Amino acid sequence: MSFRSIIQDMKGDFGSISRKGFGLRSRSQRVVEDRSPVIVDALKQSCWANMPPELLRDVLMRIEASECTWPPRKNVVSCAGVCRNWREIMKDIVKNPEFSSKLTFPISLKQPGPRGSLIQCFIKRNRSAQTYHLYLSLNQASNDDGKFLLAAKRCRRATCTDYIISLNAEDVSKGSSTYIGKLRSNFLGTKFTVYDAQPPTGGTLTTKCRSLRPGSMKRVSPRVPAGNYPVSNISYELNVLGSRGPRRMQCVMNAIPASAMDPEGVAPTQTEFLLLLWRTENMKM
Repeated sequence: MSFRSIIQDMKGDFGSISRKGFGLRSRSQRVVEDRSPVIVDALKQSCWANMPPELLRDVLMRIEASECTWPPRKNVVSCAGVCRNWREIMKDIVKNPEFSSKLTFPISLKQPGPRGSLIQCFIKRNRSAQTYHLYLSLNQASNDDGKFLLAAKRCRRATCTDYIISLNAEDVSKGSSTYIGKLRSNFLGTKFTVYDAQPPTGGTLTTKCRSLRPGSMKRVSPRVPAGNYPVSNISYELNVLGSRGPRRMQCVMNAIPASAMDPEGVAPTQTEFLLLLWRTENMKM
């Protein structure tokens, strides 16, 4: 039996149980008492509900190890979307890209990449819509669309140009729950600043851009401070030959203060989005 059929079978079991449980809320107490044995029987009949934690972890570890590349790796994300218990186990099993060289969950895009190898990606540009889509290259030939990662939309202003970055290709805006940051260029398009929509881990950086003056930006979520936190700067210059010659680009990232390091000298790594619900991107992965 394939991994996909196992997951669909398990989702069907849990779905039937949840639908029966939801129906009980809209009826009398007598109906609840009559149907409660049915729910218990359904739970007992589900081999996944009664699986020992050690065995479940071993199965999920085998799935994660066998599905190394996309699109088969979507089975790992599907397992993490089954229930809270499965999600916590999968989040513990899946390693950061720095150690596994694999992109799995959306949060992987904000974690350090592998040091000994490169992750090959490509960008598709739509000139008419002023949008840019970043894809993970699934093969060297790049004959397919690859795995969608990020979307950006160009917003021209009087003195600068903003590129809004989102996890959702259909909703690229600051008000979206999938908004994660932006790229701002100067008027000439030679200097850029990358902004993160969430405060850095540990709150080491608190400087915000000028657009964060009181009343200038609505909050996306009251749980965490919404804003734009500068994380890096990019300068882009042409050489003496103009556009016909090679161009020079310099990228400078903000340093991580020593106070944010742990005793072993390891920098903190973001493990989840504060503004997003993880399940909003689960089906897209």
